[in-house]
Amino acid sequence: MGSKKKQLFDARAHMVESQIHPMGVSHEGVLEAFATVPREEFVPGDKCGICYCDEDIEIAKDRYLIEASVMARLIQALLNNTQAPHEKAILIIGSGRGYGAAVCSALVSTVIALEESKSLLNYAQKAWDKTGCNNIVGTHGKLAEGHAKDAPYSMILIEGAVSEIPQNIKEQLKVGGHLVVLRRGEPRELAQAVLVDHIQKGVFSERILFEAGTPYLTGFEPEKEFIF
Repeated sequence: MGSKKKQLFDARAHMVESQIHPMGVSHEGVLEAFATVPREEFVPGDKCGICYCDEDIEIAKDRYLIEASVMARLIQALLNNTQAPHEKAILIIGSGRGYGAAVCSALVSTVIALEESKSLLNYAQKAWDKTGCNNIVGTHGKLAEGHAKDAPYSMILIEGAVSEIPQNIKEQLKVGGHLVVLRRGEPRELAQAVLVDHIQKGVFSERILFEAGTPYLTGFEPEKEFIF
């Protein structure tokens, strides 16, 4: 193993041991996925040196790869509340350069990765091919609309904070399905990680899991107020 490759391998192991596991992530599959997927393949080249730091990483203008410990807790919440998740599909909204989809690839049957930026989606597809993720379906479309074509889903993950959880996206869940998202009402507030359960048709419940400083996903920011 070359010195640079070993450094990245060691950094990835340190990320799992020092950032993810101490934050309450104990799901063996989640820990293994984060220990296996090379995060450096999913960030711009100039961010490779910081890709294993526990912080949000800008991957394009106003787009971020959310910190690993936050993503791991969101994914664990989905898996722990879904029966036989390895047999089910997940919709990821705002998949960016594809890291979250790659992590989920080893944990579910199919990943549908929705991305509005064609350039980010093209980059992600190359990274998935390079890392052997062959059960991811990259899909181009407007993030705020979700992906109704293949709905309903057992699991939905929104990669970034939202000011409000869109009703149309919640309705793309199966009854008994779950959605995880970071809701951030105001920019000055911390985001609350929320687990949404679809209890019966049109009826949803919410559980707050933890807080994080995750940036807004583009298109899901609070509406600007106009003062006359």
